[in-house]
Amino acid sequence: MRGSILTFQHALLLAGLILPALPACADVAADYKAGLTAYQAGDMVGAMDSLRRAGEAGHAPSQVLLADVLDKSEFNEESVAWYRKAAEQGDPEGEYGLATMLAAGEGVARDLVEARRWFTRAAGRDHALSIKVLAHAFLTGDLGLDEAARESGEGLSAVLKAAEKDYLPALDALAKAYASGRWGVIPDSGKVEYYLKRAGQLRGQANNGGNKKGKR
Repeated sequence: MRGSILTFQHALLLAGLILPALPACADVAADYKAGLTAYQAGDMVGAMDSLRRAGEAGHAPSQVLLADVLDKSEFNEESVAWYRKAAEQGDPEGEYGLATMLAAGEGVARDLVEARRWFTRAAGRDHALSIKVLAHAFLTGDLGLDEAARESGEGLSAVLKAAEKDYLPALDALAKAYASGRWGVIPDSGKVEYYLKRAGQLRGQANNGGNKKGKR
């Protein structure tokens, strides 16, 4: 009997701890929705008020959107701070946003090594834009990458991953690599044909889309 009473008491205690948290979660969701709606309507001031409340409660999507609003409003240092809050929670949009600010030196000292680190973290979470940014860097030498880094296995991995996202420069580079043996790959005419065909399909889709738009 005593065990049953204790179990019941524990249940009441847990309920007391959990139930007050439910309205708080609802408030965060409501603030995010209100902030997003205001943002989409072009009301940046209204968006910031709602998003700041949700962001201060630790809501990463609100932190990212607030950072974006602040960035567009040229409050760069505060923007960096909010991107960092989201990034440190493992939010890929926050990681990407922080990386872009570090790469540009906006609101923070320019640091290409740190920018690459955050882009790489976001890419590891399958963030498409970060994957493409890294591939572009390995193909062009952006983000401070030297020739040795660009020709490394890491470079090949980055380009392969971007090709999976249908990033055209990556597809073109891989077609050339499998023809020439770049990155130490074994020349393979089948893969050359595959990457050329896929790149051609994407260009065809883009051209068809442009033609349809022009006919309207």
